[in-house]
Amino acid sequence: MKAYTAIQDNFSSPIFGYHTLFAQQQVPVFQNKVYPTQQEALQAPIGEVVLAQSAVSGFVYNLKFDNNQMNYDENYQNEQANSGVFQQHLQNVLAQLQNYGITGKKVVEIGCGKGHFFEMMLAKGIDCIGFDPTYEGQHPKIRKEYFTEKSAIQAEVIVLRHTLEHIPSPFDFLHQIAKANGYQGKIFIEVPTFDWILKKEAFWDIFYEHCNYFTEKTLALAFKEAQTGSFFGGQYIYLWADLAQLQPTISQQSFTPYQPLFAKTLAHWKNYLATNQNIAIWGAGAKGSTFLNLLDSQRQQVRCVIDINPAKQGRFIARTGHPIVSPNDLQSLGIQHIIVMNENYLEEIRSVVGDAKVQLVTL
Repeated sequence: MKAYTAIQDNFSSPIFGYHTLFAQQQVPVFQNKVYPTQQEALQAPIGEVVLAQSAVSGFVYNLKFDNNQMNYDENYQNEQANSGVFQQHLQNVLAQLQNYGITGKKVVEIGCGKGHFFEMMLAKGIDCIGFDPTYEGQHPKIRKEYFTEKSAIQAEVIVLRHTLEHIPSPFDFLHQIAKANGYQGKIFIEVPTFDWILKKEAFWDIFYEHCNYFTEKTLALAFKEAQTGSFFGGQYIYLWADLAQLQPTISQQSFTPYQPLFAKTLAHWKNYLATNQNIAIWGAGAKGSTFLNLLDSQRQQVRCVIDINPAKQGRFIARTGHPIVSPNDLQSLGIQHIIVMNENYLEEIRSVVGDAKVQLVTL
């Protein structure tokens, strides 16, 4: 099944000019797909990333993104709810939505994934409908399909969590949503933020799956008026707006061009891997996949990937073939150094590791 498509987009059309910030070839198309055998992992499809900044809006996107390669199905694993830290984040998001008054409203969640947040809303008595082709359950209110402007929704609130960064023409997609809902109702959007990537020089947060990289400023450009804020230690941002306030087009903006990225942090972690042994990384998600594909594509320096998600354990990372193991395997593998892919989980990981004699370092 092909992912969403749309016409020329005001956020990022290369017709109006751009400059490049970072490039990487042979990137796994799906950082959040893991594979049952090492051979299948090594043969995972690849694409190219050329991170570009629009000369019109300052918006950052992957110039080389090919939507024809994207097939989100039940094998796509981006569920983080096994973590207590992430569970708390979801509770924070739900509390924010309740503050905005969604209780008692008809809500549609587009890109509801495995349905975890959807189920949380249902548990609060919120009337929900979900759309996502990767959904594996049987809930009658979740449609295992992509949302299109022909989807009859008539919602009072649209929830779009960690979906818009995957859409090749995000501004046009917002208009598809608005048109399907008669340009009425509210919308809540949550996405990763490029501001955090800049602050951390986080090359591990550049994914082929993410064809868009928002800041609070560029996300808000889509609406005449909007409320924005941040979550999850500043890694995620959100927007709350009225669909009637969606701009018809995005005009020329004043912004400061970004400079080429990531040389310093890439050099640092290359040196770390070269000067240490018996290394594992913690986190078999997109960050871990990106880190390994950039710095250990031949499996010479990192022995394995640790992940608490049982659905990932016993599987392999796309293109590199690193095995994914349970935290219970840590000592038997003789791991001495663990690179934690997301600093937000550091204390949770410390409690899992316990008194094992390993050094934990964060990106």
